[in-house]
Amino acid sequence: MSKRLITKIVTNMPAYMKDPVLLPIVVDTGAPLTIAAQITEQIKLLIVRGNLKPNQPLPPGVHLAKHLGVNHNTVALVYNELINSGYLIGHRGKGTFIADSQSVKQIMARKSFYDLLDQAFRSASQSGVSVSEFSAAAYAQGVLIHRHQINVVFVNFFPDSIDISSSIQSATGLALVSIDWNTLKNKEAESVQQLLAADLVVTTIKNLWDVTKLADPNKEIIGIDVQPDMQLLSCISPLPRNAKLLFVCKEQISSEAMKEIIEYNVHHVESEAVTLETVQNNDFDLDQFDLIVCSSQVESRLSKYVPQNLKVMTFRIAIDPINLLVLQARLAAVEMEKLM
Repeated sequence: MSKRLITKIVTNMPAYMKDPVLLPIVVDTGAPLTIAAQITEQIKLLIVRGNLKPNQPLPPGVHLAKHLGVNHNTVALVYNELINSGYLIGHRGKGTFIADSQSVKQIMARKSFYDLLDQAFRSASQSGVSVSEFSAAAYAQGVLIHRHQINVVFVNFFPDSIDISSSIQSATGLALVSIDWNTLKNKEAESVQQLLAADLVVTTIKNLWDVTKLADPNKEIIGIDVQPDMQLLSCISPLPRNAKLLFVCKEQISSEAMKEIIEYNVHHVESEAVTLETVQNNDFDLDQFDLIVCSSQVESRLSKYVPQNLKVMTFRIAIDPINLLVLQARLAAVEMEKLM
């Protein structure tokens, strides 16, 4: 092989393969985490931050090990574990690359979590907390919360397109298990077990008695009233008397449910509920309506069929403010009982 050809091969190598110092990973032998875990989590963090992108090559394991001052078998173990978990992909004779995979997409979707960690650590470091102290405190807090976290179940009587459980989670900051009423009514084992294991059961006021009949008599059950969010109500309320609304979802049952919720809160308008397929088939004139309300699932597809002068709003649900205050107070009380 000529000297010129060898020079060309080296020149064409990516910078971080020639000089692994450009991969900003630091190891601390005094940290409570193993060196392998430190390298693994820092590679994931670099993916989240965008420093490492799908299909981008990583430095050879021996180069990275030499740069970090660790055993090359440790880096090989890290690479293999990240390959097995879908973050990396190895090509024989070519090297190791960031995978273009579902695992990578999922961790990139958690960027807000890593941003929150960044803010928390910056705040802690200003108070003199070290990296080791921060990680140990975070672990202790996580264990405590997990141990005492209350198990909340929401029994949902609405179709999937009306996502009340997400609204409850957003309002309370507490993860919950959503059980479809039909599965509970049919006494499916998984749903019944989830209901029995709950520390607190939440459902709509309208259906409170139905759930009470199936739940453990010793379980606390809280009823909440649901309503359209204020933005949607403020758009519907000024419409003239007998204005016409059209509700559009993928399934007729979902459209009817949205219509029912609006009609429970607003009484001066007329409304009709149809499926997206009905609109796509041009079965009737959309110009007769003053406003179209649709689920987020069909919004982008529906827009192609709606006249430009006709307003379309996405249906979103909210919890009655008084019911929400009661729910938050009961959640805090039950959580305190578990801590004692």
